[in-house]
Amino acid sequence: MRFIKKLPFFYLFLCLLLVQFFPAFSSDDAKSQHENRKETLLYGLESDVMELLDTFIKEKDRDFLSEIHDVFASAKSTALKDKIILYYTELKYEGLKDYALGILEDPYDEKKSTVILLMKYAEKLQIAEAAPLLRSIIESDNTDFFESAVNALGAVGSGEDAAFLAELFSGDLSLIQKQTVVKALGKLRAEESWDMLVEAAENEDENTFVRMYAAEAIGNIRPEEACDILLRLFDSTDPNLRQYVVKGLAQNTSQAARSLLFTALKDNHYKVRLEAVEAVQEQKLTEAAPSLLYRAKNDSESAVKYACFEALAFFGDKNGVDYMVGILKDEKRGDTLKAKIAASLLKYDVKDGTEAVVELALKTAGDDKKKNLRYALGKEFAKYENKAFEPVCEAYIKSSDAATKGTGLDIYKKNPYPSLKALVQEIADDDKASSIRSKAKSLLDL
Repeated sequence: MRFIKKLPFFYLFLCLLLVQFFPAFSSDDAKSQHENRKETLLYGLESDVMELLDTFIKEKDRDFLSEIHDVFASAKSTALKDKIILYYTELKYEGLKDYALGILEDPYDEKKSTVILLMKYAEKLQIAEAAPLLRSIIESDNTDFFESAVNALGAVGSGEDAAFLAELFSGDLSLIQKQTVVKALGKLRAEESWDMLVEAAENEDENTFVRMYAAEAIGNIRPEEACDILLRLFDSTDPNLRQYVVKGLAQNTSQAARSLLFTALKDNHYKVRLEAVEAVQEQKLTEAAPSLLYRAKNDSESAVKYACFEALAFFGDKNGVDYMVGILKDEKRGDTLKAKIAASLLKYDVKDGTEAVVELALKTAGDDKKKNLRYALGKEFAKYENKAFEPVCEAYIKSSDAATKGTGLDIYKKNPYPSLKALVQEIADDDKASSIRSKAKSLLDL
C-alpha cells in the first residue's frame, strides 16, 4: 500500500533523471531552428539579434523580413538599426525604401553612419527617386556625405545627373572628390560626360587615378570611338594607367582591341597582365589559351597564375585542364596551389577536373597532415550542387574531426543526398557532438 502511494514520486524522480542524463528530451532541443530564431528576434538581447542578423546575411535568409521590420521600427540603438539596414541592403529588400527617401530628404540630424548606409541601400536597390535628394546633398555645404552621395548617384542617376557631375568636376573639388566623381561617371556611362572624360584621360597633367577612371569610363561609353584613344594611352609608362586602358577595352571586340589584350598578357607589370587575363576570359577569346597556359606555368605572380587557372577552366581547354589535374596528382606540389586549382575546376564543373578534385578530397579525408587542404576543398564543394560530390560528403561526415564533419554537413546542405540522411540523423542524436549537433538538426528540419 505504501509502495502505491509512493509510486508517483518514483515516476517524478525517473523523469528528472531522464531530463538530466538525456537532454535530447528537453523542450529547447525539440524546437526547430526556425522557432528559436523567431524567439531571438522577439525577445533576445541586442547583441543576440545582431549576431543572428550576421547569420541571415551570410545565409541570405529571407524568412523573417516582417519580424525584422518590426524590430527596426522599435529599435532605439543606432548599431542595431544600422545592422538591419545592412541586412536589407544585402538582400535588396524594398521595405525600407520610403524610410530611406525620408531620411535622405533631410539627413543632417541623423547619425552619419545611418545616412551613409541608407545611401548604399539606395545605390544597391537603384532607387531612382533618390537622385534629386542625392544631388541636393552633394550641392550642400556639408561634405560629410559627399563621396557616398556621389557614389550612389552614379548608380541611380540619369543623363541629367551625369551632366551635373561633369560640371561639378570642373569646379573647386579636392583630389579625392574629383576621383569619386569620375568613378561615378564611369558607372553612369552617360553620353553627357563623354567630352569631359576624354579630356581628363588625355591630360598628362591630370592626376593618375583620375586619368585611370576616365580611361575605363570612355571605353564603356563609346567603345569603338574610344579604341584609338585608349591604344595611344597604352604607350604610357604608368602601369596603373595601362591597367585601366585594358579595363576600358574589355568590352571592345575589334581586332585592334583584341591585339592589344594579347600584348597586355605579356606586359612587364603584373596588374596589367592580370587585367588582360580577366578581359580575354570576359570576351571568351579561346585563342588566348596557349598564352594563358604559359602564364599559368611561368608567371612570377601567384595572382596571375590563379587567374589563368580560372580562365583555362572556364574555356575547358584540354591542355590547361590536363596541366591542372597533373598538379593535383603531384604529391610534391603545394596545397595552396592545389586548393586554387580545385576551386577553378569545380566552379566551371570541368568533368575530368572535378573527378580529380573528388579523388584528392577522398585522399585528404583520412590524412590529418592535410587538414587545411581538406577544409579548403570542403568549402568549395559546399558551394555547388553536384551528384559527384556524394562520396566526399559521406567521407567528411564520417570523419572523427569535428570541423570536417561540419564541412560535410555544409556539403549536405547544398546536396541533401537521401543515402546520407541517416548519417546526419546520427549527428543530430549524438549528445557528444554539441558543436555541430544543432547544424545537423537544422538540416533535418529543412
